[in-house]
Amino acid sequence: MATIEERSNDDGSVSYRVKIRLKGRPQVSETFNRKTDARIWAQRTEAELRRGRAFALRRTVAQAIDHYLQHEWPLLAESEKRNRVRQLEWWRERLGDRLLEDVGPADAREHLRSLTDRKIATVNRYRAALSAVFSTVIEEEWIASNPLHHARRRKRPNTEREEERDREVTPEEMEQLKAACRRSDDPRLYSLVVCAYASGAREGELMGLEWRRAELSPTVYDAATGENRPGVPRVEVVDTKNGTSRMLYFPGEAGEILRQMRRQPRLSRYIFAAAGARPDELPKFPVQAWRYWRAKAGLTDFRFHDLRHSWACMLLDSGATLAQLMILGGWKSAIMVRRYAARSQRHGSDAVEVMHRRGLL
Repeated sequence: MATIEERSNDDGSVSYRVKIRLKGRPQVSETFNRKTDARIWAQRTEAELRRGRAFALRRTVAQAIDHYLQHEWPLLAESEKRNRVRQLEWWRERLGDRLLEDVGPADAREHLRSLTDRKIATVNRYRAALSAVFSTVIEEEWIASNPLHHARRRKRPNTEREEERDREVTPEEMEQLKAACRRSDDPRLYSLVVCAYASGAREGELMGLEWRRAELSPTVYDAATGENRPGVPRVEVVDTKNGTSRMLYFPGEAGEILRQMRRQPRLSRYIFAAAGARPDELPKFPVQAWRYWRAKAGLTDFRFHDLRHSWACMLLDSGATLAQLMILGGWKSAIMVRRYAARSQRHGSDAVEVMHRRGLL
């Protein structure tokens, strides 16, 4: 609320001092020679204070990013944290000194246009990162609204199609890769490659696996025989890319590797922690070792994530449906697995053959 005090000066003149006090805001004051000017300033400044835009309370984009990294960033999935930090540092370099209320959709769009070498989905993630910062500081009343809420996301032209990556590792390439990774000084590399190929897990999901969520000798009920039988070793992954937990299965060699690792004394609660790591220290993927031994194996244009794609293709070739692939792979919708639809249809004829043999068709 604004109050105007009339004050007598030593030279006999009169001045008017305005004081504005609002709950949760520091006091703001100013002195004027004319009462009319004092009233105008009081009305304008009080309105700005209520919107969190008074000069004394103005915040920059850099301050908003710092606030977000302190309070909201720790709540993200581990697989998203590294990318979000990189995206926000990119924005800090370009808009960090700008006042929040001075940033609009056109400013963000201008800088996003410089990402000409990035995929459209990546450009939209940069935009979403800045929008998340704006949404967070709205709750702190630093700004009245998010300027990017109604901004149009970038889309591909109808005449262009972004090619989907479909690199599969052949059995021969997989043997070459395993042979190379066995020679690595980091014993985790071979285990990570085998487990990713067997489970379809993402890199970040593997690094976040915990022993307390592992069942290395499970039993499952067999409805056909009415008896329990040994099941496939499995580990529940909680910190996934889409925020939902799911079960990862490690058949064959991958399961044996996990059992051997379990017999080794370790302090860390994480399965793929490095030797000597602290109990609660989240392990990091051995990027340099992976790149070096991948090159030694002679694999070109191959990424660690391609092991997940190869697993999905093997699963469909084994008779799994798209619905089963969605559940086991952790995809939320059929749109995410549409790239596998043709492969699923190619092997879906097996069900028709079964119906034919039974005389149902």
